[in-house]
Amino acid sequence: MNGVPIPDEPVRVALIGAGSRARSIYRPIMPSMSDWMRVVAVCDPVREHADALAASYGVPAFYDIRELVRSRPMEAAVVVTPVESHHSISCFLSAHGIHNLVETSWCNTVTQGRQMIEAARRGKVLVRVAENFFRFPIDRIVGKLAAAEVVGPVHRVVSYADHTGYHNNSRWIAFFGVHPEWVQSVEHTMPTMAFHESPERFHDSETYRARFFHFPGNGFVMDHLANVKGFLGRYPRPGYTEWQGERGTIVHFARRGWQGEGEIRLCTDSEFGRRGISDTTIPIVTECPDHRWTRTYADLRPVGGGVVEYVNPFRPEEIPQHASDWYGCAIMDHLADFACAVRGVRPSEFDEQDALMSMMMEVGAKESALKEGARVRLPIQGEPESDGRIHAALRARFGVDPLDIEAMLAISYPKP
Repeated sequence: MNGVPIPDEPVRVALIGAGSRARSIYRPIMPSMSDWMRVVAVCDPVREHADALAASYGVPAFYDIRELVRSRPMEAAVVVTPVESHHSISCFLSAHGIHNLVETSWCNTVTQGRQMIEAARRGKVLVRVAENFFRFPIDRIVGKLAAAEVVGPVHRVVSYADHTGYHNNSRWIAFFGVHPEWVQSVEHTMPTMAFHESPERFHDSETYRARFFHFPGNGFVMDHLANVKGFLGRYPRPGYTEWQGERGTIVHFARRGWQGEGEIRLCTDSEFGRRGISDTTIPIVTECPDHRWTRTYADLRPVGGGVVEYVNPFRPEEIPQHASDWYGCAIMDHLADFACAVRGVRPSEFDEQDALMSMMMEVGAKESALKEGARVRLPIQGEPESDGRIHAALRARFGVDPLDIEAMLAISYPKP
C-alpha cells in the first residue's frame, strides 16, 4: 500500500480499554487494519463496554487483564486506558512477553517511562507510544519541504496554541530527527471568569506556558499557549506555527475546528537584493475527496521547482466519529508502524527512547518552571523534583504507590 510494508501475517492484538476513545476512534479504524493486525480480544472492567466492543469485532470479551493474559489469545496489545494506568498495564504485559502499544501520554513520570522500557527489555518485547500528531498532514508535508530546503535550512519552530505538551514534544523530535539538549520554561497563572467546559470540567483560572527547547545542529523551538481549546477568545486549534528557514517560512494557522491552512512564504533571489521581504506565497493543499485524505502538496513550479507532496498511504473504510478527514489515517499510521516493528519488517519511526524523551521534555519543562526558568539539561538524570511531585500527587489520589504494579492494576482492573 504505497510503500508501507505489509507483514506476512497480521499481528494478533487485544484491545485493552473499551472506553470512549476505543469505541469512537479504534472501533471504526481496526477493520481497515486487517493487513497489519487483527483484534482477537477486548478487555475492560466495565462489562457492558467490553461486551459491546467485543461483539462489534466478533471476539471474546474479558473483564480482568489477568484472565486475558492467562488465556493469551494475543501476542500484542493496544492499550487505550487512562494515563495513570499506562505504567502498570505496560509493565504487566511486558513481564508476560506481550508487546504493547500505549496511548498518549505514555505515562506520568520519567521514572515510570524508564521502568516501562526496562520491563520490555526483560520481557524481550516491544513497547511503543501511540503518537499520531507528527503523522498529521501538515507535519508530513513540512518534513518533506524541510528536507528539500524549500525555505532553506529550517533552524527554528515557533508554535502558539497548538497543543503544547507531550504531543508537540514528539512532533519536534520527529521534525529535527534528534533529541533536544535542554529546556527552559516559564508559566503564568491568572484567574478567569468561572465556566464549565463540560459538565465534569470546571475552570476558574488559566495557566500560560512558554517552553524553549534547543536541539543539536542549532535547532530551536518556542512552544507556548494559554489554553489549547480557544476558550475566552484565545487563538483556536490548531494554533499558529511557523517553521522558520534561512530564506522563508512555512506557516500553519487555524481555519475551523481542528482544520488548518498552510502556506509557504518565500523570498526569491530578486527580493534578497532589495529588502528580504517575502514576495511569493505558495499554498499547501490537502486533498480529501469524499472526506478521505489522499495527499498534501505544494506546487513550486511558479518559482522554478516541482511538486513536493506527501501521498497518504492509508484509506480507512470508515471515518471515526467526530474526527477530521485525516485523523483516522494518522491512527492507522502508528498502528501499522507498531505491527511492522513487531514482525521485524521495519524499525519503528518513533521508538521507546523517543517516547521517553517526550516524557523527559514534559517533566523537564515543569522542572524549569519550578526553578523560575532555569535551564534543565536533557536527557534528565535521576529523579527531578517535578517527577517527585507528580509521584506524590498520584499516591495521594490513589492511596497506593504509583510504581506498585500490582496495586495499580488492582485499581484499574479490580479482581472479580
